[in-house]
Amino acid sequence: MSPTLPTRRIGFRPRATWAGAAVLSLGFLFGSSSALAAPPPANTVIGNQASATYSDSSGTTQLATSNLVQTTVQQVGSFTLDTFNQVTTTIVNTKLGAAGSVVYAPHILTNTGNGSDTFTITVDADNDAFSKVEVYPDANGDGMPDSTTPLCTAAPAAVCSVPAQTVPGNNGTFQFVVAYTIPGTATTPTTPFDTATITATPGTPALYTAPNTSAADKDQVNLTTQAAFGATKSIGVPAVAAPPGAAWPLASTGGPRSSSASCSTTWGAGIASSDSCKYTVYTLTFNNTGGAPGKFALSDTLPSGFTYVAGSAVWSSAPGVALGDGAGGDPAGIDFRVAGSTLNAVVNSLGQNVTQTISFVVLVNNTAVVGTSTTTNVGQYNPTDSPTATATAIGTLGSTTNPAAYTVVASYGLVVGTNPSTAATAVDTVAGTPNGTAADTTTQPSVVAGGSVKFPQTVFNTGSGVDSINLSIANGSFPAGTTFLLFAADGVTPLLDTTGDGVPDTGPIPVGGSANIVVQANVPASATVGSGPFNAVLTGRSANDPTKLDATLDQVTIVVGSLVDLTNSAAGTGSGSVAGGDLGPGPSPQPTTTNSTPAGTGTIFTLFVKNNDAGGPATQTYTLAASQSTGFPGTLPAGWTVKFVAAGGTCAAAAITDVTVARGAQQQVDACVTPPATQTPVTAQPIYFRVQSTAVASTGVLVSDAKQDAVTVTTAATLGATLTPNNVGQVAPGGTVVYAHTLTNTGNQSCGAYTLTATVPAADAALGWTTAIYLDVNGDGQIDALDTLVTGPIAGPLAAGTTQKLLVRVFAPGGASAGATDTTTVTATFTDPAPNCGTPSATDISTVITGQIRVLKTQAADIACDGTADAAFAATPLSLKPGQCIVYRVVATNEGTAPITNIAINDAAPAFTSLTGATQPPALTQCVSTGVTGTALAYAQTPTAVSCGSAANTVAPGGSATLTFAVRINQ
Repeated sequence: MSPTLPTRRIGFRPRATWAGAAVLSLGFLFGSSSALAAPPPANTVIGNQASATYSDSSGTTQLATSNLVQTTVQQVGSFTLDTFNQVTTTIVNTKLGAAGSVVYAPHILTNTGNGSDTFTITVDADNDAFSKVEVYPDANGDGMPDSTTPLCTAAPAAVCSVPAQTVPGNNGTFQFVVAYTIPGTATTPTTPFDTATITATPGTPALYTAPNTSAADKDQVNLTTQAAFGATKSIGVPAVAAPPGAAWPLASTGGPRSSSASCSTTWGAGIASSDSCKYTVYTLTFNNTGGAPGKFALSDTLPSGFTYVAGSAVWSSAPGVALGDGAGGDPAGIDFRVAGSTLNAVVNSLGQNVTQTISFVVLVNNTAVVGTSTTTNVGQYNPTDSPTATATAIGTLGSTTNPAAYTVVASYGLVVGTNPSTAATAVDTVAGTPNGTAADTTTQPSVVAGGSVKFPQTVFNTGSGVDSINLSIANGSFPAGTTFLLFAADGVTPLLDTTGDGVPDTGPIPVGGSANIVVQANVPASATVGSGPFNAVLTGRSANDPTKLDATLDQVTIVVGSLVDLTNSAAGTGSGSVAGGDLGPGPSPQPTTTNSTPAGTGTIFTLFVKNNDAGGPATQTYTLAASQSTGFPGTLPAGWTVKFVAAGGTCAAAAITDVTVARGAQQQVDACVTPPATQTPVTAQPIYFRVQSTAVASTGVLVSDAKQDAVTVTTAATLGATLTPNNVGQVAPGGTVVYAHTLTNTGNQSCGAYTLTATVPAADAALGWTTAIYLDVNGDGQIDALDTLVTGPIAGPLAAGTTQKLLVRVFAPGGASAGATDTTTVTATFTDPAPNCGTPSATDISTVITGQIRVLKTQAADIACDGTADAAFAATPLSLKPGQCIVYRVVATNEGTAPITNIAINDAAPAFTSLTGATQPPALTQCVSTGVTGTALAYAQTPTAVSCGSAANTVAPGGSATLTFAVRINQ
């Protein structure tokens, strides 16, 4: 059976040329070419569908669509080594060395493919002249080894092979350096002394296309007996005398940064570190291991964590004499200049086997970052003679020193206050003594005898490094027998000792960060009702610097009995201070009630408020509140809501904010807790409810009670299916039309067994209209030998998110009149017991015409992109790589009994492809026809669309038009 796919009645007579109409319609369908330019990631599915317009025998314009064809983008590999994507002999590093020296050459491998892969690297000395070759990782890209542990080591005549390194796609990199050791016995200057070939090979060769199956380039090392300079950098007290006026400051490789922004940066009468200003001393050591003296050029640009101290630089050949930072003032033999953060020096003649130094002082700025990121210093120098260099025109410098780092260590500080507060308002005036302000005092109105009270606090890290704060509590005046507990912000998780010093602490707090904690005071039952106020002091100490401390005051106004009780049931459950109980003072350490609900769906908690204040007013009104922690007023998890409603209410009921309870009575209220629809599954999310009187109780203070419940959020179970699309087509008398449908499980549960029916109206059935349903096994949109005729129930299941392709064939009786229509209702009925996936349906409307176009689209791979299909055209899916091509063929055939006119096939380049990047098929094959008279059909192409048609043509029954074109997958 030839494919018959749905067409759509447009319902107007054409008033524009076929080419203009094609371009207009395709513009709406596919947008501009710029929208298609993005390269496709691996496993992208490229789908494409064509259409054809024509006028039927009544002059009505019709639109017919083809089947959908798909191509999956494969992973494709590509990479570069130092910008080269194939084997080359290009020298990318030229290094100069003397006998016995080691030179380093940096390299970078970049994975430019669309997926991760492993790469092996080899280094092979071409003439085996080096005494040793090693490879080191260089993750920071500074051209020097990251450590002293090589990835590989090779003796002469051996190859240094780096184990496979995983490099992510999309321009991920692996940086490394090769270390070449020149034998100490080498004496003859040679250029080159030796070269080496560096080769990178991917671990999955099948992903790569030659010549990008490996890449290689070269390093060259030259041996010299002329001046060969080397330089290193270090921190320490120099061996030479400091500039006049004072000794060198203490030179440390690490310590705190300056705390002041007003430290001196001029030597004057000397410089020394203090509590607020920190200095260190750098020494650049340089030597000549070559065979002749030479002019040595050096430059050092300080990183942002340092400031040069003017007048502090000393050359070892003139100890105790300050170098002139500007024009003039230098001892004979050296030219030294400072411009901003850059220090340049030129030694006029550095003799053979001579070692000299330049030392200078730097301020460790108050903005230096803890660690070494802004205090690692690398100098640059010319390894050979620089005859024309001056300090103001230093010239090209091709080598670098080792990095010399000053490690900035943290200084420590902290503030402890109430929650909420700020570090500025809660800090003690005298360390360890609360400052007496509201920000440093946490007051609770009451505590029940035998109950507990919680104090929310905040601990701030005001130092320059991550710190853990040790916590201790001193009972000032609480009743004898009171105990104190420390909890995390949730009020139930105990704080532990994370530093190993035996003292509970906050755990690490980042610089500038804070941690919320809760102090709980457990008052004994023997405490006298009406007594108070009471206070205690919470003290925090830096775990890294115990001399740094801060304190805050916690106080409660009065001890009361249990004057109000909040429970989940009228009788209550156990003690509010034990497990999940809710009788008496709360909240309990565990939830009393845990409800489960799907995301986005509210759940009801029943609450009972009992007024136990026998000596209080006749009625008491209590405000209702909810929080995710024990602190009130508190917050709820992001997107969550809590609505209080009257007793017996639902989540749709009107909200209330308080409840009034008579003295000695109990009143029910309900709380609707709703997690957001986007909430991921969570187990036992704590929800705390609190009631608090709006008027003072008989004790003269406000009273409250709180309890803990919880919500477990589950994934919403959804059942549902769709049957798409609704189709419109044409059929000749005595002919058939086939409609494609997709049955999709749109829920997150499996749909079970189902039946399929395709029903025509009773009147049409009496005239001879019939239907048949097939399972489209290969998904090609055509009824063929592989497809299964549906004769009974389908066992299922249809898994969540999956589809079943269907084909519905509608037969029109031979006596059907032109213009007659039939509406076939296609229904999938899921037969599992309720709830099930329902009865989705779709309709196929067939109109009897005497001229009928069917459109079939097929595709074939064109790996070489030469415009020629590599295999037979088919509607089955392809799998191709970026940069490869697809050839599409669209055939529109008049399968009716009468001629049709003005046929035009329209198509476009799908997303992630382009027309201009592909070689199109030969012109004689792009637009061909049989059985077509009138104006010849012609091929037309824009940057995004193609067509085959003409403004005035007639297609006889059995005649056809064929459009063939190619696209390239973006790369």
